[in-house]
Amino acid sequence: MVMAEHDSLENRITSSLPQISNAQRKLARFILDNGLFVAFASATELGEKTDVSAATVVRFCQTLGYAGYSDLQGAVRASLPTYLHKVQQFEKGKGLLNKNQAIAQAFALDIQNLRRTVESLDLNRFTSAVNALAKASSILVVAGGVSSAPALYLAHSLQVMGLDARAVLNGGIPLALELTRLKRTSALVGISVWRYVAETTAAMERAQSVRATRLAITDSLVSPLSQRADYAFQVATDGAAHALSLTSMMTLINAFIAALSFARPKETARALREVDIAYREGKLLME
Repeated sequence: MVMAEHDSLENRITSSLPQISNAQRKLARFILDNGLFVAFASATELGEKTDVSAATVVRFCQTLGYAGYSDLQGAVRASLPTYLHKVQQFEKGKGLLNKNQAIAQAFALDIQNLRRTVESLDLNRFTSAVNALAKASSILVVAGGVSSAPALYLAHSLQVMGLDARAVLNGGIPLALELTRLKRTSALVGISVWRYVAETTAAMERAQSVRATRLAITDSLVSPLSQRADYAFQVATDGAAHALSLTSMMTLINAFIAALSFARPKETARALREVDIAYREGKLLME
């Protein structure tokens, strides 16, 4: 497999996925998900983290078209200007931001996250995913941890539009029961980032076994969710402090909601009118 010299690390890894072993897939996921560690770790340290030898790390780098580990490490460093800037701040004893710096950094990072997310968005894949959701007999949104709030928002928005959508955020028995209802005409949306929730991945596997349509919203195209999805969408989640930012994820979800409303305008308008009547008759909202 020949890699173009200008290809990004991510493109090289995703292009190599069909040809590499499971151990190398684990290594690939770790590299993409832990850029800050890889940027400064030795090949031996990286191998210890992923249960492979340093020689395997070097061979994987060469598979991707790099001369060796140092070249891959350089590509990782070049892709992480924000993280490197943060590391340099801490090394110089300036790790703590004051309030004004935190505000500027948070907004600047989210602008960067949005730009990176939209630039990586495949419009054909997005359109196909919208059509699949519009045709689905039911939609199950599964998430946990930090991804729960976006999942709840997505399921609620789909319900308001008249779609048969549900969200399961806690796993366990409720998730097991919902998974038994999945069929080939169903769609499952799995949402998970960073330290991927095992039950969300298991839900994707269950959906795959019944040949239901599967969408993944995640932060890496080699995450466990992406590998089990018909349609995988990557969002940038860099945060100003220890926490991830979900701004790009929410924006992508808003794009799905908008596109779905345009894909089924009559059904959406009717559903919105019925919801409005129900809210008014139930006196659920302040006038």
